[in-house]
Amino acid sequence: MKKPLLVLTLIFSTLFTLAQYNDDMPDLLTAGAGVSFANFIGDLDTDASVSKFANIKTVFNFNLERRFGEVLGVQLEGLYGKLSYNERTQFVDQNRNFTTPLIQVGANFVFHFDNDLVIDKNSPFSPYLSVGAHYLMFDPHGDLEDKNGVKYNYWDDGTIRNIPQGNLTHGDTIMSSQIRRDYSYETQLKDSATNYSRGAMSIPLTFGLKWKFTPRVQGRVFGTYNLIMSDWVDNVKENGNNDKYVSVGFSLHYVIRKVNQEKKHRYDDVDFTAIDNSDKDGDGVRDIDDYCQNTPKNIEVDSKGCPLDKDRDGIPNYLDKEPRTPKGAIVDELGRELTDKLLAERLENKEKLVEQRRQIFSDDASFASLNKISKEIEEEKAKSNSIKRNVIPEQLREADADNNGMITSAEILGAMDGFFDGSNNFTVGTLNDLIDYFFEQ
Repeated sequence: MKKPLLVLTLIFSTLFTLAQYNDDMPDLLTAGAGVSFANFIGDLDTDASVSKFANIKTVFNFNLERRFGEVLGVQLEGLYGKLSYNERTQFVDQNRNFTTPLIQVGANFVFHFDNDLVIDKNSPFSPYLSVGAHYLMFDPHGDLEDKNGVKYNYWDDGTIRNIPQGNLTHGDTIMSSQIRRDYSYETQLKDSATNYSRGAMSIPLTFGLKWKFTPRVQGRVFGTYNLIMSDWVDNVKENGNNDKYVSVGFSLHYVIRKVNQEKKHRYDDVDFTAIDNSDKDGDGVRDIDDYCQNTPKNIEVDSKGCPLDKDRDGIPNYLDKEPRTPKGAIVDELGRELTDKLLAERLENKEKLVEQRRQIFSDDASFASLNKISKEIEEEKAKSNSIKRNVIPEQLREADADNNGMITSAEILGAMDGFFDGSNNFTVGTLNDLIDYFFEQ
């Protein structure tokens, strides 16, 4: 039994990490299976020295439930296992025992508390009650003799011997020998006066707690009191009370739910074929396979949708000013090899830009100078007829009011006004970066 219990424990631990229960569709059918541990209560008894857990047996249960509305469910259930009791007392004639196979089938009415009246139906935990009518089949057998056919004889000293105690002489006592029970229930038990039926009705009363791991998977912990309409399950009828047994257990259930038609048809109008074949940038490579989205039009790309880079310097051909850069060379943003001469030119140009900026933004300069520079930049871009579109740094894009990929003098003035009146996100630092970008574009 240890292995099945371990497997069930691991399943419970795994399901504990799953999503919270949340689904508005009603349960249609719930299928479950579990295990419980049953303790028989009948006419046999034991003294205080014997553990109350000594007679516990395993029962497996299988059920199928159809829920009607929010409160009531009808459940078909089958149980299979054993019931047993081993009487042990100081009295010689009260050391009886029995075991019986347990086969029980029937129907239950289940009352659910997750009905939006008592408990929210989407609650992950909720109790339930059930009452049923079952038919129980039993066939008691006793362990009355050992494997050699020697009958058990209980003596008042607590031993089991091969001969009755009776009126023994000293010699008989010496000749007797102790034997041990083999717990093989080999003898069918019958009453000498009554030929009783080996089947009876049973009324199970259950209180349980549902644990909803997901909308479709539940765990249930439960306790059941089974009142049997017979006093012969243990082959003894002494006190006039019917036999009974109590059990506690746990089970796993899978819920078949009504289909949510709205969710089922919510994608009916979506053309998934068109989505799969879409090519937003028109480079001949589907978007789902395109590693370089939004490639400029009429640019030659590879099988992954990325612009070709013949010299593999990291700058695509359409932006590369030196398409045959030597392998391993360090290049700038235009694909030009960074030689000492180029570095010197870049430094000289940078110094000129700084001086020009200082002059334009000096106290005695007018905005006319700034507008003149802006116009020259626009004219230069138009003359070059370049297919390159400027990529404005993300932190500066807010200034590009007309979204044309260029920063103009008017847009710089607008960014400054917004800075002073608090209507944009620019800071002193980003305004300086914006001015630098204006001269470099």
